[in-house]
Amino acid sequence: MMNILIAPNSFKGSLTAEEVADAIAEGLNQSKIKANLVKFPIADGGDHTSFLMTKHLNGSMHTLLVKGAYLQNTEAHYGLLVDRKTAIIEVAETSGFKSIIGELRSPMHSSTYGLGELILHNIEKGVRSFIICLGGSATVDGGLGMLQALGLECLDKSGKVLQAGPSNFVDVASLDLSNLNKTIAGIDFTILCDVENRLLGPEGAAAVFGPQKGASETDVIALEEFLSQFEYLTKKHTGKSLNKVIGGGAAGGLGAAFKVFMHADMQKGAAYFCKLTQIESQIQQADWVITGEGSIDSQSLEGKAPVVLAELARKANKPIIGLAGNIPRTIDSQLQDYFTALFAIGNRPEELPKAIKHTTVNLQRTAKQIGMLLNVLK
Repeated sequence: MMNILIAPNSFKGSLTAEEVADAIAEGLNQSKIKANLVKFPIADGGDHTSFLMTKHLNGSMHTLLVKGAYLQNTEAHYGLLVDRKTAIIEVAETSGFKSIIGELRSPMHSSTYGLGELILHNIEKGVRSFIICLGGSATVDGGLGMLQALGLECLDKSGKVLQAGPSNFVDVASLDLSNLNKTIAGIDFTILCDVENRLLGPEGAAAVFGPQKGASETDVIALEEFLSQFEYLTKKHTGKSLNKVIGGGAAGGLGAAFKVFMHADMQKGAAYFCKLTQIESQIQQADWVITGEGSIDSQSLEGKAPVVLAELARKANKPIIGLAGNIPRTIDSQLQDYFTALFAIGNRPEELPKAIKHTTVNLQRTAKQIGMLLNVLK
């Protein structure tokens, strides 16, 4: 019997990766194809990554009440692997838009303190390794809130400890890392990051990501000044530059904070997910692989999940089909080389909100046609 591996990413704004896999499987079943269908939804470090990683590795999900992006209480979900020594955390759960109650505010008043609370809780429970997914943050505090929750002290000119953030960092004269360093001694951090923006400048955390998180033009200037001062004091006390970290601007500067203060290992999200979950063994057993994402285009070549999977399939000499809501009319030759075939799932012109609403039925219909074709080819 034919083996088909169904390994899609989420269709952002529409379906989770699991829901996409279910829709593809339903369409294939409608085709009456005689095949063993294996659903293995994938992720790239964004929303739902912790859940899927934990599920594939037979871990367990847990919750903790922490401070959200605006320091309001929020329930954060995180994963623990079987040995309970490794935790998988999404920044979106502690400091993302889901943690916001009410309207979006200026990121001048945002904080990653809750992320630090969740990390500290797990350290106290015996966790010694963390996988941190940086996607989906609503903050631009350079990781300052997280660091303070873990023991970093921000001191004013008189030596008084301040609870510092972007709005009052001008009052910070020095940093004391002694408690922070004790807290994270012997702890390993791996962060999943797919952007290469540095902390400062026109392509930095404030300028690029600030407006997405509610920053006005005035806020962007103020955030840049705050991050510049944080860079100055960090270099003064550690000898290391936050701004030299490639990807340091990710998640409002968390990328830089993790690298410089926490000595984190930075990894590309989709590639790390595939390696950790050992999806190659699933590919080896498959006759066909079907993947998908909301859009598969030339940007997908920059480490997006479907192309990462397609590269593994090509390495194993397995045919792979890509499904997407959007596929360019003229497909980049390099992109096409990764896939046996690429199919846009829409069957008529329609506005994006309607297309999103029809994602499930479009996936089912397209998968049914693929199944009927594979029935003939087997």
